Amino acid sequence: MTKTSVDVDARTPAPAETGYERIPFTETNLGVWVIRAGALAVVLLGWELYGRSTNPALFAPFSAVVTEFVDMAIVSNELWVATLDSARAMVVGFGIAIPVGTAVGLAIGRYRTVEYVLDPYISFLYALPMVVLIPLLIIWIGIGTPARIIIVFLECVFPIIINTIVGSKAVNQRLLDTASSFCATERQTIRTVVIPSMLPYIFTGIHVAVGAALVGMLLAEMLVVLRGLGGLIVSASNAYQPDRVMVTLLVLVAESLLLVGSIKWLRRKLMPWSAEASPRTA
Repeated sequence: MTKTSVDVDARTPAPAETGYERIPFTETNLGVWVIRAGALAVVLLGWELYGRSTNPALFAPFSAVVTEFVDMAIVSNELWVATLDSARAMVVGFGIAIPVGTAVGLAIGRYRTVEYVLDPYISFLYALPMVVLIPLLIIWIGIGTPARIIIVFLECVFPIIINTIVGSKAVNQRLLDTASSFCATERQTIRTVVIPSMLPYIFTGIHVAVGAALVGMLLAEMLVVLRGLGGLIVSASNAYQPDRVMVTLLVLVAESLLLVGSIKWLRRKLMPWSAEASPRTA
């Protein structure tokens, strides 16, 4: 090696010395979306090829699902009618479960007497599959929208209660001692210390309850009233129409993603300090 080349190499700073580190393409935003699009294309291609090679009464190719979606959503409009019918019952049951589950979980986690009274029943009902209660609910309430709302409520409320209990017990004792030293009342302590500390746990319970709400909605519609999206699934499966079943399942997936996205957006608004709400840095 000549002296000139040695001097050039010595003057050339290493990438780490310049403070700039090259980011691999697969870790950039564009690279991530390229990978996702490629994976989706492979899945759809495999779906189409397998669907064309099997019995159409058992499995439908992706092209047939798209055609059926156009027919159900645009031509007959039955898909949106069923979706709105299901959404009404699910939103009401889910909306009731959030404040009830939060209040019950806070009371159990905050007060020992309430915990001694309610904890065995909460544990029992949470472990009990809700599907076994449907015959009793039909006897007590009958079939119709109230039964659907109650089934959705029962599926949603227990994940919220349990996560809220954990959150109320995980409040930093130093914060509670500080509030006590300033002579804060119980209501002030709950409002300014306990609830802000519990919010991540509450939103975790709500996040889990989204899937439970969809399960409860489908259980009610497939086993009780045969309406909405669950009714479409039952009628299509009885007629050996897998394309209609898949269209309904894709709508359920889209509905679930919309609910989860709304919860994450609300979490960022209410808790800008949380890790999930903070933007990721390179």
